[in-house]
Amino acid sequence: MRIRGAVLIVCAVAGLASAETPQQQADKLFAEGRELLTVKNDAKGACEKFEAAIQLDPSATGTMLNLGLCYETLKRYAKSLYWFRKAQAAAAEARLAEYEDAAKQHTTELAPKVPHIRLEVTPPDAEVRIDGDRIDPTEYGRAEVDPGEHEIVGRARGKQKVIKKFTINEKETQTVTLSMTEDEVPIYVDKGRGRRRGGMILMGAGTAALVFTGIYGFVKRDEFFDQAMPSMQSDKDIQDELNRVAIPTFIVGVAAVATGAILYFTAPRRERVSEGTAFAPLITNDQVGVAAIGRF
Repeated sequence: MRIRGAVLIVCAVAGLASAETPQQQADKLFAEGRELLTVKNDAKGACEKFEAAIQLDPSATGTMLNLGLCYETLKRYAKSLYWFRKAQAAAAEARLAEYEDAAKQHTTELAPKVPHIRLEVTPPDAEVRIDGDRIDPTEYGRAEVDPGEHEIVGRARGKQKVIKKFTINEKETQTVTLSMTEDEVPIYVDKGRGRRRGGMILMGAGTAALVFTGIYGFVKRDEFFDQAMPSMQSDKDIQDELNRVAIPTFIVGVAAVATGAILYFTAPRRERVSEGTAFAPLITNDQVGVAAIGRF
């Protein structure tokens, strides 16, 4: 018993010793990211490591700088500029002059490369997202994006959602108009439709069985009374036949009607899942196309 207790204590101590703190995990991820970026030339993998590290240590100025570097390597200039600006502010607050100067230099060099879009939004209180990131209304006049293809989604209460895609190049500025003026068109999904249909089929089959039982009973009754000289044996034969056919059919019919009713009345009702889809022309400085409008 003492030996077992000692083993448990040793295991517990070993487990505590091997457990890494968030800071240690962040440092490990940072080191892995640096190796990917500087040795293996894997900027994408490095960004993933640095992103994980910054989640564990949000104030790490060095991680912010390296996020800026790896995104710059990937030519995601808006994302890179975001992290360099963040690193510059954090370094200034922590009085890390070397880091601040490095971040400032990259910010100055990158800023002219970053594409911008001007958003013309109707109504002005609509929500706008670019690639899933919400854009603050104060940035509608000059929203920074990475070069490449993007998706803009505009939503306004009571209006159909507008989706537009555009492609923008380095240093370019485009104007994108989002007009959420079409009233929403409700679309519903009926999740209980199949269940209600099954219930109706069961109730129909059960009702048919009950009708058959009634008709069968009347036929056998007439058959009995139509005999010239009904006997006890013929009465017994008809009774046995009723017990063998009519009663089981009646029970099955009642069960089918009851089950069908339960299925029908407990089935989920239809639910509103979207406000429809429409299409609108998309015209920017150098593009003409079609945009989907609706809620998805």
